[in-house]
Amino acid sequence: MPTAEMEQSGTFMITNNYLNKHSLSPDAWGYDTFAYGFSITFWSRMEVGYVCTIFDGKRKPNPSDRDLIMFNQDRHFYGKLQLLREGEFGLDWLPAFAVGISDPTTGSSGGGYADLNVTGSGNGYFNRVWLAFSKHFETSWGEVGAHLAYQYNRRRDYPLNAPAAGVEWKPRWLRGLWLLDSVNFIAEYDSRTFNMGFVASVWDNRFEAMFELQNMSWINFGLRYKLRLK
Repeated sequence: MPTAEMEQSGTFMITNNYLNKHSLSPDAWGYDTFAYGFSITFWSRMEVGYVCTIFDGKRKPNPSDRDLIMFNQDRHFYGKLQLLREGEFGLDWLPAFAVGISDPTTGSSGGGYADLNVTGSGNGYFNRVWLAFSKHFETSWGEVGAHLAYQYNRRRDYPLNAPAAGVEWKPRWLRGLWLLDSVNFIAEYDSRTFNMGFVASVWDNRFEAMFELQNMSWINFGLRYKLRLK
């Protein structure tokens, strides 16, 4: 699910993910695949990114002749803008607030570009708009984060038009343990499924290993590298 959390200004990230088929449009995939991409954060307020998701037509259910010779990738951009930071204006109770959009310029196959609400099941597989609130609390057990969001799109194959909510917990005793910087345990409802997982950060937060059990049944995992530009 989306959150209002932001990276430090100048953070450049390269991400590689294994995705199970339930995370993707069944009309386009129907099989597990791999995605990679990068993003950069400006002014600790704005993040923009680019993601490629691999197509392998031979693995598609009931492939056409074209599918049998197709091996390429879907490409999409996404953006995130944090309008409020936690505790801004001296208000300790104030949560962070951010808005975002994904795959905003791809309409149905053969046209319909610059359509923010892609309908049906054509291109724009990752199209969605969202808003999110995030708030963190320091406790004797570690840091706890609470997130509330709303996601929306008009796709038939991967519909999103519902709230999302999640909690995260970074245990105090797993901070700074040899190369391990922290472990963030996450439970969420992402507008479609209930998920659990964790993100483990190592080597001064340069690398993050990610694991998710989607719908308490299907596995996604990945590795992210972070470079903080000066």
